[in-house]
Amino acid sequence: MDGQYPEIPEEIKKLIESGEKIDEIRLDAEGNWFHNGIMFTNERIIDFFNKSINKTKDGQYVLHYGNFVYPIVVEDVPFFITGVRFEGFGPFESVYITIKSRGEELLDPETLYVGSQNALYCRIYNGEFPAKFLHSPSFQILDRLEETDDVFYVHIGGKRIILKEKCD
Repeated sequence: MDGQYPEIPEEIKKLIESGEKIDEIRLDAEGNWFHNGIMFTNERIIDFFNKSINKTKDGQYVLHYGNFVYPIVVEDVPFFITGVRFEGFGPFESVYITIKSRGEELLDPETLYVGSQNALYCRIYNGEFPAKFLHSPSFQILDRLEETDDVFYVHIGGKRIILKEKCD
C-alpha cells in the first residue's frame, strides 16, 4: 500500500449524514462482493474492487481509484490470502502469501492468529490491514499445527508461533 489515506468526498458524507440511502457495496466474510444485496459475478469488476480497497484516516474502508473514493461495508476483513509458498527451511525459511488480486508478499509469521469460526488470519502491508486465509492456503499453514496442553502453534522460519490458547 502506498500509505495514502483517501477521504470520503464531502457530497457522499453529506448524503450519509442526512440519512439518505446510498448504494451499498459490501465485501462479505468469504470475499464476495455485493451491490445492494446482489452479488457481483463479473470477474473484471471483482478484480478491480479487490485492487481498489483502501481506508480513510479514521479507518473507514473505501474503494479508491484516482479521485474516486466510495465507502464500502466490510463484514470481516478487506483482504484474502489465496496462496502460500514456502522457501528454505528452519531459521532460513520464508513464507510468501498471495493476496487476492494484489500479488505476493512476505508473511510476517508473528502476525498469524486464529479468529472467528477458527479461521486463520494475518496482518499485511506492514501490519496495516488484516487478511483472512481462504481454506486451501490456511491448510498449508495448519499442516504444521502442533499443540501443548495450553496452546496451538505452528513452526515457521525456525520460530514457534502461537496461534491460539486452549480454553478450559
